[in-house]
Amino acid sequence: MPMTSRREPAVLVAGLLTSVLWVGSAVLSDRVDVTVTGQTILAALLAGAVVVALTYLATRRLPPRTGTPAVFLGSWFAVVVGGAAGAVADVVADVTFPSPENPAFLLLTASFDGGSWGLAAGWLVGLVAVGTLGLTSRRDPASLPATRRARKPLRARAYPTVLVAGGVGALVWASVGAAGSWLVWHRSARGPVDLLAEVTSGAMAWRFTAGRTVVEPLEVGLAVLVGLVVAGGTWLATRRLPPRASRWSLVLAVWFVTISASSVAAASRSVTAFAVGELRSTTLNLALSSVQASIFWPLVLGWSAGLVAALVYRATGGEPGGVPAADPAGSTSVEGRVEPVATAGTIGATPGDDLPRSTLHTDAEEPAPVP
Repeated sequence: MPMTSRREPAVLVAGLLTSVLWVGSAVLSDRVDVTVTGQTILAALLAGAVVVALTYLATRRLPPRTGTPAVFLGSWFAVVVGGAAGAVADVVADVTFPSPENPAFLLLTASFDGGSWGLAAGWLVGLVAVGTLGLTSRRDPASLPATRRARKPLRARAYPTVLVAGGVGALVWASVGAAGSWLVWHRSARGPVDLLAEVTSGAMAWRFTAGRTVVEPLEVGLAVLVGLVVAGGTWLATRRLPPRASRWSLVLAVWFVTISASSVAAASRSVTAFAVGELRSTTLNLALSSVQASIFWPLVLGWSAGLVAALVYRATGGEPGGVPAADPAGSTSVEGRVEPVATAGTIGATPGDDLPRSTLHTDAEEPAPVP
């Protein structure tokens, strides 16, 4: 589906702003030499292109003035992915083979840095994208046809989606931690296991050694925290989001929420484990490193919670009271004939009279009954 003029400015502005922020961050991080190299420009363009693609998916088939929280979270997620892609591409350009260090660790560290950059800067891109989309979606309600003004959007019960998304997010967080902990404690090959330990360090910590509790109470509390954060973010993403408008909007939003939940859990674990009496600079540095390492696994597996949430949200969507949608201008029969729909109290009323008034028209457009 090609981009419409309503979505084009928001998508392009999000990608351009991401590239500008990338270059600006590179300049501010090196105050001695402010020369911007071509490698930095290419990494910035790659990050911006990724943001354009994912923001396009987040706004695809979304009606005007709907799904604003989902677009905001989806755009934020796009910046996280774009930052990781740009950082990896920047490191790949500097890697020489044979490399004295393991290239896998270099690329993994780069993805940590780029993802954390997107987590810190993505909110600004999300706000600008939502604002631009709102400006290009402004229309005078009086200029719309009466049937479009009267039609109410489909609604879905958000609570099943919220509960399912929170449960899946916590389950994936615990499962990734269990798999990583088991391989670390029961395998002797250090290279791949060390790499896996870095990837799963932000997930739930399990202890498989004899004489120790398999799961500590702190980890159980963090699992509950992850579920609550994912559930709360999913509830926010479903605000004013039509269930049959765009599945990608909810998938990307919940995907980002899993990243946020993992980061919150990792920061809480670090602060709880290392803070003694007061917060110190070393404690904050350890918490920051833990947050960076916790971004990778939800970046790879967070789609599962988003996909399940989108499917459940679509399945629970429908007209109020389970009444199917009807066209106020007429209804099409099985043979393809258009049959007029009259309102209650008029001569020649059809079975459409039994439909709720909110399904067909508003009170302002209620025709006067024939005496």
